[in-house]
Amino acid sequence: MPETCRRCDGAARERCTRGLLRLHDYWTAKRGNRAFPSRADIDPLELGSRLLPHVFLIDVLPGRQSGLQDFRFRLTGTRVDEIHGQSLTGKMPHDIRTPEIAQAAENQCRRVVQRRLPSCEHVALLAQDHSFWHFERLMLPLSDDGETISMLLCGIYAT
Repeated sequence: MPETCRRCDGAARERCTRGLLRLHDYWTAKRGNRAFPSRADIDPLELGSRLLPHVFLIDVLPGRQSGLQDFRFRLTGTRVDEIHGQSLTGKMPHDIRTPEIAQAAENQCRRVVQRRLPSCEHVALLAQDHSFWHFERLMLPLSDDGETISMLLCGIYAT
């Protein structure tokens, strides 16, 4: 399983990669004094051409099991797809080609929704298929009604 070595909130946020720190700062500015910004607050043009390829959005969906949500990649940047070796737009985390990474992504999504806090994970993993994964992934909650987390704004950088 990947090591959760830091969360991009509070004092630990300065240890994030520069791009993820920019994304976290953008999210913080957009939320203002609210718990979460909404999807409508996020403007791709404001993210800029250097950050946008590393960004992805995940829909939080009602789950088939009581109390558990499902997740779907709404939109993925080009670097996100390159890191995963496939296009993830429209897919669920379990569709990620490496089961260990799929499970780690789904677990991180669930933690963000349950804890209602950003999460930054550093992943270094040799998968069963002998692929090596090394990246840092940030997930930030979004809410359309200010209470229910409806989407995750995410960023990923190969490390």
